[in-house]
Amino acid sequence: MLSNAKHTIEAVDELRQQKTILLPDIDWVEIPAAKFIYGEKESQQTLHLEKFYISRYPITNSQYQSFMDAGGYQDKRYWQGLIKPEPKEPRWSHSNRPRETVNWYEAVAFSRWLTEQLGLAIRLPTEQQWEKAARGTAGLEYPWGELYQSGYANTNEEQGLQATTAVGVFQQGASPYGVLDMAGNVWEWCLNKYESPEMIDSDNSGDSRVLRGGSWLLNSMSSRCALRLRLTPDLRRYSIGFRVVCLSPFTEH
Repeated sequence: MLSNAKHTIEAVDELRQQKTILLPDIDWVEIPAAKFIYGEKESQQTLHLEKFYISRYPITNSQYQSFMDAGGYQDKRYWQGLIKPEPKEPRWSHSNRPRETVNWYEAVAFSRWLTEQLGLAIRLPTEQQWEKAARGTAGLEYPWGELYQSGYANTNEEQGLQATTAVGVFQQGASPYGVLDMAGNVWEWCLNKYESPEMIDSDNSGDSRVLRGGSWLLNSMSSRCALRLRLTPDLRRYSIGFRVVCLSPFTEH
């Protein structure tokens, strides 16, 4: 009896010592089904997307830390068909700043983990989803309008802040749907391959993937909603983060 009691106490102590894993609390914004203007110049077109939801902010350090604390880098299920790197610390570790220094593979693995935890269909946005959430239906140049406005985004105008800022600081820079930080702060990974944007499936080919939105490191022209940037999926930068979309939260799957 004493032996059993000892083992029970040891088991309880071990559980108490384990770090509590808190699931990310995502603030979802509904993007209703509608036609919208996509692209610019000769590539501009009108598309239609069904309703989806997008995170109001880029994924933060505290949200990404939940994935790490839960053993996300050790669980092979989240890395199938991907190339798993060793985790790397962000340059700015404040809990409510966007998680930067993550590559495309890490962003996909995080979305797979979150899908399992929440029971929702979560992934990186496609370029079309990202652009609609940023520009609305009218194809705005910036989330707030046609002209750049100083103080509406964290970009490198007049030397800028030279760092990321807490998500949601630039409230006046909200998109027509109320999504924040879609211009500046950090570039955001999308699912699409750069050269073949119709391809959104995960693979380890090394083909460049698309980033959108600009960052604190570059000027206002780089934060235009329709601008496309390319980078190979294995690269990390302290000006790159991501946000996620959900195809239909609040419903059973």
